[in-house]
Amino acid sequence: MKKQRMIFGLSPLYWGLWLAILILWMGRFVTSFLSIYLVSALHLDEGVVGAVVAMYGFGAIIGCLFGGALSDRFGRQSMIIIGEIGAAAALLVVSVLADPVALGAALFVYGAFASLPSPAIAAYIADVVPPKRQQRAYVLQSWAINFGYAIGPIVANQLIKISYSLMFYVEAAVMIAVTILLIVFFREVRHLTTSAPAARPEGAMSRNWRRVLTDTPFLGFSLLMFGYFLVYFQSTSGLPIAMTDLGLGLGEYSVLLTINGGMLCLLQIPAMKLFARMGNSRVLVMGLAVTAIGYAVQAVAHSWGGFAIAVVLWTLGELGTFPIATTTVAAMAPATARGTYQGVYNVVWSVSIALAPLIGGWVIGGFGGRMLWIACTVVLVGVTVGLRVTKGSRDAAMAAAMGAEDDSQ
Repeated sequence: MKKQRMIFGLSPLYWGLWLAILILWMGRFVTSFLSIYLVSALHLDEGVVGAVVAMYGFGAIIGCLFGGALSDRFGRQSMIIIGEIGAAAALLVVSVLADPVALGAALFVYGAFASLPSPAIAAYIADVVPPKRQQRAYVLQSWAINFGYAIGPIVANQLIKISYSLMFYVEAAVMIAVTILLIVFFREVRHLTTSAPAARPEGAMSRNWRRVLTDTPFLGFSLLMFGYFLVYFQSTSGLPIAMTDLGLGLGEYSVLLTINGGMLCLLQIPAMKLFARMGNSRVLVMGLAVTAIGYAVQAVAHSWGGFAIAVVLWTLGELGTFPIATTTVAAMAPATARGTYQGVYNVVWSVSIALAPLIGGWVIGGFGGRMLWIACTVVLVGVTVGLRVTKGSRDAAMAAAMGAEDDSQ
């Protein structure tokens, strides 16, 4: 292996993928505006919109379920490239459809391909970054995603003024361009080192599945994060509908998304040193507690200002939640099954994407937005308590995985 120059404590093997993630998320805005597009442009009923958007999440379940295991079997790079190309093609199909059934089917395919790279990316980072620097790597990955998330709504809002279709075309073009860059990058990576475990016999896939599905600390952690994700995805499904019902428009919602992404970009990197001192479990518990307070404020919000205060609070909670949760999964996973572990964890994420619009739409339609935010607050309190209670078993699992990896070296 060639000696590599470290940048901010991380190698070029990491930074090449980081740059691709940054560009991808700057152009990834369709899912955030999908509910509004279906209601405003296609004039679909709110209940139908929830079901159609949920199909994206159901497709994502398939992508995550197989993406991680296949990346352990065939390599991280193949799954990342295939996922981006397939997602771009599916998105172009979505842009020309108007029938709810056809839209649901196309969104299912789009969700499957778009989610295929996620566990492979998370496993790739664990492959090329030493354990002591993985928290930094995942925080910086989260920063890249959030920076793109802050820029994306601004770009999308301008594109929508011209045409909703343009939003789909631009995102697909970004995916294709980044895929070309990744192909070049991965070709160069092969000259530097092998960035992922070698392909393994087919039997290894079944062994990895058995291992992950009998790992009680990991499954318990994933179940708790499932509760958090169900609440989190109300920000792109339930929140725009609830704000519309209060007479607030697309512009106000776009600004909230920008506030969320902007705060994460400004505070994520300065918070890294604090996270390193606190430890993973403590960061997660405190982050969830602050998020619960934010949703409690949202339950009594009736104006844009009230929603803005709530967003600021649950954004502070979000700062450490996503990167630290991914770091925790990487720390609990054995090296030979990293993709499978990340795949199962991302399935939890994807199930939440599928169910959140259905749950949010049903609660808002039957009981109003305030009841949805009260329910979210209760769920977050339960998740916070659960993470605190299970800290010991989670820490023991991470220590065992670290010991096993040291013994194998």
